[in-house]
Amino acid sequence: MEEYFDVVDENDNVIGKASRKECHSNPKLIHRGVFVLILNSKGQLLLQKRSMKKDLSPGKWTCSASGHNDMGESYEDAAMRETREELGIETGLEFMFLVKFRHETESENDRIFIGVHDGPFHPNRDELDEVKFFDMEEVRKMVEEKKSVTPGSVLVLENYLKSIKGKAK
Repeated sequence: MEEYFDVVDENDNVIGKASRKECHSNPKLIHRGVFVLILNSKGQLLLQKRSMKKDLSPGKWTCSASGHNDMGESYEDAAMRETREELGIETGLEFMFLVKFRHETESENDRIFIGVHDGPFHPNRDELDEVKFFDMEEVRKMVEEKKSVTPGSVLVLENYLKSIKGKAK
């Protein structure tokens, strides 16, 4: 069954719907997504390595959990669902900021959430190959190099690192 997303305008108002395939091949079709950042009690950031089976950015590191909002789904519910589906955990999440991701093949309005969890995690192996905590300096280097991180996560992590500059090492 084909997956459909709400299509939104620049102000995030729903203006229609389109298939996943259409949304990922037409940057004019802005759709909604979420990124979740999970920290542990040491202040390290959990990243996941996307499954080699994924159609977008296989084998690249990305935020702790991420995905698209189902049609009619709130950002908060999407963030909780993706965290549950990908990491197998339930944890409190707090909204951090919004990013507008504009890429040559797709456009998203993404809300970023943060939570704290030390594990254990129960990763969905259809979605990801590995989860690992990284020190912030390691995350900075990965973001600067860009090669091993998904384009959307580069944008999210750049914004996150700016927001904590001087607060964490």
